[in-house]
Amino acid sequence: MGLLLDAGYLAAAVAGSPYLIPHLARRGNLVADWSARLGDGEGLAPPRAPRVLLHGVSLGEINACRGLVPALAGAADSEAALEVVIAATTSTGLRRAIDLFEPEHAVVQYPLDLSWAVRRFLDRIQPDLVATVELEVWPNLVEACARRGIPVVVVNGRLSPRSFKGYRRVRPLLAPTFRRLQAVFAQDEEYAGRFEALGVERGRITVTGSMKWDSMVLADEVPGADALAESLGIDRSRPLVVAGSTAPGEPELL
Repeated sequence: MGLLLDAGYLAAAVAGSPYLIPHLARRGNLVADWSARLGDGEGLAPPRAPRVLLHGVSLGEINACRGLVPALAGAADSEAALEVVIAATTSTGLRRAIDLFEPEHAVVQYPLDLSWAVRRFLDRIQPDLVATVELEVWPNLVEACARRGIPVVVVNGRLSPRSFKGYRRVRPLLAPTFRRLQAVFAQDEEYAGRFEALGVERGRITVTGSMKWDSMVLADEVPGADALAESLGIDRSRPLVVAGSTAPGEPELL
């Protein structure tokens, strides 16, 4: 299975290179640590406690983990404390993870889903549990973890209609991967139903709501607010209403 997937990934990369190369260049990911993306790098010290590898793709997923990481880590002297390692895929996600979590927690580059890269990566990190944020269910990683007895779970799980439609087309190929998931913590019932349709046992799915509310920081003063207001021409002596992610008709109501 791993070799077939590797061949498929490489064939897709070659076929899509005319699009992929300019796309990666625009996003600043063409010049990257390709050694780390292929699973290489320094190994981590032996774990002090059960080690959780928490994987978020980019900026949004990493930001969503701001409340989860300290909740998992707990108090250092607690018997329930876990050692958390954060992995990110994109350069922006990696930089954000470093800003948020180092030096308290190790931050690593997530590898490409090539079988040998995944094996190298797991050898280095030695996790006891792998938790992926929102989706990111990669077949080679899940299979490699299953071989090593490492549970894989999805947190803040979501499957957009577009993603679900794409996964449904190749369900016979991906169903074994989804069946291997030990747990899915979905944002709502609709997402939960989509995970079940792709092969996750219903008994392993729990609806927990969205983690983005857990990561909200409410404060009377925010660093840089005065400079930002001045640059935007905002009078800070007057009330200010910010409407984010509005629905049709709501701006008119405001």
